[in-house]
Amino acid sequence: MKLIVSILFIAIVLSKAGSAYAQAPATSAKMGADSVNLKVYTGSYTLTSGSPIQKFTVTADKGDLFGEADSYGKNKLIKQAKPDTYQSTSSYGSIITFVRDGTTKAVTGLTLATQGTELSAKKDNP
Repeated sequence: MKLIVSILFIAIVLSKAGSAYAQAPATSAKMGADSVNLKVYTGSYTLTSGSPIQKFTVTADKGDLFGEADSYGKNKLIKQAKPDTYQSTSSYGSIITFVRDGTTKAVTGLTLATQGTELSAKKDNP
C-alpha cells in the first residue's frame, strides 16, 4: 500500500513539473511578441525648437524599451498603467507618453514630462 501511495505521489509531482516545463515556451513566445509590439515606439524623435533636448531616441532590446536624450546615455523605460506611457529610470524619472495618429493609430510623436516641464517631439519617420 505504501509503495502504491509513493508511486502516485511521484507521478503527481512529475506531471506538475512536466506541465510547468511545457508552459515555459509560451512565456518565451510572449516575450517575442512584446518585442515586436515595442518596435512601434522605436526611432528618433525631434523635439520642438527651443527645447533643452534636440533628439530623443527610443530603442528596444530583449523585450525592454530604452530612451536616450541627445547623447546623455540610454535609460530603461518602464511601462506604466496608462496606455503608451513609460517612465525613465534616469535620475529625472521622466514620463514619456507616445502620441498616436487618431486614424491610423501609428506612433507619430511623444511628450516628455520632467521637472514640471512637458516637451513635445515628432517622430522622424513615423
